[in-house]
This record gives sequence, C-alpha cells and structure tokens, in this order.
Amino acid sequence: MEVNLFVLKTRKLFVLRGKESDVDIVLGSLQFKGLTEFPASHEVTLFDISKEFDNNKSIVCFKLSQSVSLDFIEINIVNSTQNDNSKFENCINLMDGCLAKKFQTIADKYNCDIGDHKSNSSGLTGTPSKKDCPYCIYLNDNHFDIAWHIHRTVYKSSNFFVMPTVGEFIKGYLLIIPNEHVMSMAELSPDLNQEFLDVLDDVITILKLTYPVDNFLVWENGTGNGGIGKAKSSIVHSHIHVAPSKLGINAIEFLSGFPFTRVSYDNLSSYGKHSYLLIKGFRENEWWINDNPDLYIPRQYVRQLIAAEYELSGDSWNWRTNPFINLIESTCKDIQNALIQNWISLPSRIKENTKNYLFY
Repeated sequence: MEVNLFVLKTRKLFVLRGKESDVDIVLGSLQFKGLTEFPASHEVTLFDISKEFDNNKSIVCFKLSQSVSLDFIEINIVNSTQNDNSKFENCINLMDGCLAKKFQTIADKYNCDIGDHKSNSSGLTGTPSKKDCPYCIYLNDNHFDIAWHIHRTVYKSSNFFVMPTVGEFIKGYLLIIPNEHVMSMAELSPDLNQEFLDVLDDVITILKLTYPVDNFLVWENGTGNGGIGKAKSSIVHSHIHVAPSKLGINAIEFLSGFPFTRVSYDNLSSYGKHSYLLIKGFRENEWWINDNPDLYIPRQYVRQLIAAEYELSGDSWNWRTNPFINLIESTCKDIQNALIQNWISLPSRIKENTKNYLFY
C-alpha cells in the first residue's frame, strides 16, 4: 500500500495492554474523529488496518492478529490508587479521571493528530456559540480597538469582510468571512453566492496588484452538523482561505491521496451535513469537494501542504502556536500601498469596498 508523506504524519497504531475489562472502559471513552476504536474482543487484521489507514484514521485496539508486523505504540491501562504510571513509558490510570484527555496527551506526544472528540461531554469540546465566536465579536463588540479593526479589515462588502489570518506564515494570506454566523459556506443563503464570488474576484485582483504572484489557492474547511463536537479552541464561523500558492486540485489529490468530486458552487448547499474540504480550481467556476464522513482530514491540513511548498520548518503552519502578528501587519501595509498606488485605475466596486480601510 503506497502511503504519502503527509498522511504518515497523522496515522498511528495504538495497542492497549491490561485487563480486558479495563481496556473496554478506555475504548468506550475514545470517540475521536481521527481515530477508530476496535472492541477489546476484536482481533485486528491487516485488512482492518488498511481500511482505516486509507481513510487517514489512526487505530486503537487490544488484540492484534499474528499476521500484523507493523510498528505500534503500546499504552498500559491500570486501575490503581498506587502511582503505577511511572513504571511505563505510556500509561492511562482509570483512577486519574478524563481518560480521553489522557489518551490525547499520549497521541500528541507522538505528533499524532486524532482530531476533535465527538462528544461534548468529554470536556474537550463545546457546542459553538455565537457570543463566543471571535469573528462575531470582531464585527460587533465595542471592546475592540476600532482603529485596529479598520486597519486589519482590508475589504468589506455588504455581507463579507476580508482580513489577514492569524497564523499568517506567508504574506498575502487572506480570509474571506461572511458576516452571518454560519458553520460553512454550504449553510449560507444562496442569494449571497454571487456576492461572495465577486468578493473573491476582487480579493485576487488586489493580491495580484500587491504581490508578484499569479496563482492563489482558495479553500474552505467546512464544518458540518452545526459544529457540534469541535474543539473548544476551534473557529467554526465559516471562513474561506486565499493564499499565494501553486498547489492546484491535481497536486492536492496527489499529495493527500484524498479523492475530490467536481461541484458547482451554486450546488454547495447540498453539502452542509458533513464536514468537508472545498478547493477552488484554477478555471472559472471550477470547485472540488470531499465530504466523505469516513475520511479524516487533519487539522490545518492545507496549511501544512502550503508550508511544505514554501519549505517552512517545524509547525509554522499551526496558527494556535504561531500567530505571526508581524506578517499580519506587513500584509496590511503591502495591500494599503498597492491600493493607493493603483487607486485611479481600480474598479469602482473595489474602491467602494476598500475606502474605509484606506481613508478612515
């Protein structure tokens, strides 16, 4: 089975050791979106592993078939008031509480992305709330410094606003964000589709005036089912990424191994039930989607691909640990200068939607 470099970063085989009844308790708590849990009674075969790895999911189990010779990560399960944890490299003690969190800590230790937990009762997730949404707060909360608000919002139409992203690991990386608090563009009112496409055209026009770049990757990580089961730190208000990149749909399919289906943007509303990855092709009105509910697409996956394209080291793609505020400010300044230098020749719609940014 051919495995891609990027996929390998997320797939691991975990084997639990201990009493079968204790293992079953742990397995029952591990409902992560990027992890498949096999019952303690099930003997996991190469076929099982191949099927789950093809969907880019890691595996946790108790029994392995003798035919399986793959490397695995061993986790010992104990149920004791004694400090047994120090005896093992990896250990989960049933007496310590939050088993899911303990497992996630071990997965993080091995750089294994097992995704968000499916259950809000785990303490690891929270049902999204508009009052806690950073984009809604940014739009509506008077506690924001209005000068910073205007300075970062480089473009604003009736129903969308555009700004550099937190985690701006390359200059010219912008987000298009609807004013309406929706989980994905698939949930947006169809009558706003044309406005969004106009905004996207304007954003690419502005970026081409600002940077000597012709190719931009446009994508959305759409959140399905109202965002339930997302990590507390996740932003579930829809946002479309636009970043300078030569990666197209063919390259992304090749690098990821994930198949995509061509879709008309006007039919996007049919795809809001499940999480999806939406990619714009280089041709006009060419969009591609994968909304397979069995496939796990890692967090910030496209950002990882772009970071690799730019040969950036470490986890520079991770906005949670690398906000790159200095590059946000640089992008804002670059766009400001480009708009001023080209103001006379700009289309009237771009002038109207950037005038507050330039002349506040």
